[in-house]
Amino acid sequence: MRRFILYCVLSLGCAFAPCLNVCSAASNESETSAPLDEDRYQAYVEKIAKATRDYAEDYADNPLRKAFGVPPSKSFRELADAGAESIDLCIRFLAENKEMPQRGTALSSMYKLDVDRYVVFVRKLAKLYHSGLLSERELSGGIQYRYSDLPVEQYNNPKIQALFKEMVAQEDIPPDIKEEIRYIRSGEGFARKRWNDFDRECTRWSEMRSIAACVSLATQILKVYAVSWLTW
Repeated sequence: MRRFILYCVLSLGCAFAPCLNVCSAASNESETSAPLDEDRYQAYVEKIAKATRDYAEDYADNPLRKAFGVPPSKSFRELADAGAESIDLCIRFLAENKEMPQRGTALSSMYKLDVDRYVVFVRKLAKLYHSGLLSERELSGGIQYRYSDLPVEQYNNPKIQALFKEMVAQEDIPPDIKEEIRYIRSGEGFARKRWNDFDRECTRWSEMRSIAACVSLATQILKVYAVSWLTW
């Protein structure tokens, strides 16, 4: 009887050994992945610090860059290029780090996000704001980037419209930010940008590139303003 029981136990052990090995491997993988994620975050923190230093040096050496809003330094541009992969890193950084210049660098380096990632990022920023971990000014800067007109240019995109509709419905979003959202969402920001283009390209005969292009631009401006006035 003992031999039979021993045989059964050994048989069951052999049968379940692969499962146990898989579980063990998964456990080991989980244990080793956490430090890798932490290493990645620390590398991101170091990149933010370097970009912030380079940012200050670039503007100190060339104030015109700041006046014209030119994205400075190679390190900052590298951060921006990796923005799509760094959304969660940036959110964690903003939640944990209180150094204002570095927070500004992290926030402004996200300006190359596409529409889908922009929507994800701004939703996460709103959650930080609701939690008291993001200022009103920072939330505003996250909605409309210094170096990008994405929400203005894509104001009529259904995903942008849905995001902004969701935000203005939230009671604790400040009135100034709701007005900023209305300005973008209504198309006024887009029309104003096109109006500036018209002033630059179409108000002087000597600099006018194409009459047809200027007529098209003027039509686009009037159409957007008309819709905005009727709807908003």
